[in-house]
Amino acid sequence: MRLNFESLVYDLPEDVLRAELAGDFDRERRLIERRLADARLSDGMRDRLLVERELIDRRLRRYVLTRAEAIAACQKRIRDFTEEEFDRLEDDGCMDSFYINGERKYLSSAAGTLIHMFPTIAARTDEAEDEPGRLDAYIDEITKNGESAYRYRVRSEVRIKPAAFVPGETYLAHLPIPAACAQQPAGDIAVFADADGDVAPVTAFQRAVCYRRKMDENRPFAVEYEFTSRLKYVNPFVDEPHIVYPDALPVCADDLAEQLPHISFTPYLKRLAQEIAGDETRPLYLARRAYDYVTRSVRYSFMRSYILIERHAEFAALNLKGDCGIQAILFITLCRLMGVPARWQSGLTVETKTTGNHDWAQFYTDEFGWLFADPSYGGGAYRRGDERRWNFYFGNLDPFRMIANRRYQTEFDMPKAFERFDPYDNQDGEIETETRGLDNTDYDTVNTTLAYQKLK
Repeated sequence: MRLNFESLVYDLPEDVLRAELAGDFDRERRLIERRLADARLSDGMRDRLLVERELIDRRLRRYVLTRAEAIAACQKRIRDFTEEEFDRLEDDGCMDSFYINGERKYLSSAAGTLIHMFPTIAARTDEAEDEPGRLDAYIDEITKNGESAYRYRVRSEVRIKPAAFVPGETYLAHLPIPAACAQQPAGDIAVFADADGDVAPVTAFQRAVCYRRKMDENRPFAVEYEFTSRLKYVNPFVDEPHIVYPDALPVCADDLAEQLPHISFTPYLKRLAQEIAGDETRPLYLARRAYDYVTRSVRYSFMRSYILIERHAEFAALNLKGDCGIQAILFITLCRLMGVPARWQSGLTVETKTTGNHDWAQFYTDEFGWLFADPSYGGGAYRRGDERRWNFYFGNLDPFRMIANRRYQTEFDMPKAFERFDPYDNQDGEIETETRGLDNTDYDTVNTTLAYQKLK
């Protein structure tokens, strides 16, 4: 059964909310079931309670580390890490936790959160950046040449873990593949799927290849693809007005609208947008003010599964923390509130050795058309005092990424029957059987860069 996540904008009944905040999930389940059986229940509250029931199971799967285990995980990766440091960082809001039946539990990503949030902590690890200096060299290159093009071939493979595999079941898998967009032309994209793969149109908002297989043996779902990333450099505060990406999709009503529950024009976000805008009315400068606010004020942090964050833009604004996607959604929401069209993009960072998930945004002005904003890369540069890179990621983008998703919270061309692991985006792939949906803890995703070529 698919759930209505727009209902997350509704408050929970008081007794259900108290049980949730206390981590008393057995009681919360009982209260939810009683209300679902009540004939007086509205359709909207029924939707909200069904979502909440799903979230209980998701929380139990995500918050698994005790305090001692979380500290040990940090000490394993961070030299000279102490309990006192852990407690101080937790009081500073840097450790995500939830009470589970009276005990505080932490995410398994606790150590990774700290490493990505604080350069001083990252320096105490042995985890080196893939190709240090690559982005600086690229910024030099495109600033000088005005444009660039890089071509990639990538293999994506998703395999069900042995404990989750049931022989004889039929599996439905969705693997992300490149979609056509401003910097990733449709004519440069080639997908090499197995014969039983159903490839979504290149214009799909969340493009994937879909496999439906009855499997007696556990073998991976895989796809290879090629694409070219073509970028142009612009300094929007210096250059003469011109449409940088004339083939980009035109502005539509969606680019200024709410998209509940996460791109929501709440009273707090309306007030915040007014404060950021001040007396400015020019769209380019409004977008820059939104970018400056997010990059200066919102601290980078690994996030729990997005399905466990009820209102993404407001979460970032209230807590002043978030990962790349949460920051991008806040930027998009602030832009739309100030009358600046803004859109979502996401997919993979494509390195020569490794790949990773990444999200960012686009915004529109009449002078230049659609431009890019990457608040997390820009914010990281700002915290390091790298003003050049900070300014670059307002208006520009690097080519080391594959775009699979161009709209948030959008259905696949071949829909799933059960709830997605991530109902908002698709970067790790999705798998379900005829009887259940699989969590991403039930399968592994490996993306490998097979070929990499600079074209110009």
